[in-house]
Amino acid sequence: MKPATVLAALFLTVSPSVAQDRQAALEEWVRDPTHTFEGRIRLTGVRHNKTYYRGYRCRDYETATFVIATVEKSKLHEKTAKGQRGILLRVLAAQGCQPAARGDYLPIELGPSVSLDLGYEAGEDWTALRVKAPDGAEIGLVYDASVYAMD
Repeated sequence: MKPATVLAALFLTVSPSVAQDRQAALEEWVRDPTHTFEGRIRLTGVRHNKTYYRGYRCRDYETATFVIATVEKSKLHEKTAKGQRGILLRVLAAQGCQPAARGDYLPIELGPSVSLDLGYEAGEDWTALRVKAPDGAEIGLVYDASVYAMD
């Protein structure tokens, strides 16, 4: 068998299990009452302390995952949570992600997350998601899913 054929066969064998694991992870995440309300992410669109919104709308899921991956990689050279948060805000802006409008967002796919420890009861847990927005569009969402999140 050619290596590509072996790889394709392995992918087909593993992919249903991977899909089930991803679905189970999403369902577990959605059941957490600090993340969702009745299975939906409810955002108010309110800004706190001039730089904090609980969610940022990105054009697609891939953009949201790119934002999270960039912040995670920044931890290699940026050691402070304040600096990492600055990188998060810059990458969100550079990728065209905007503060999410008020409304309920339906989680469809759970992506990676990155945690920022900003001090006592000030942690942020930014998660990339594929969601259905209140306007019906399927978009990417960068969402602070921490228990300390403000909305």
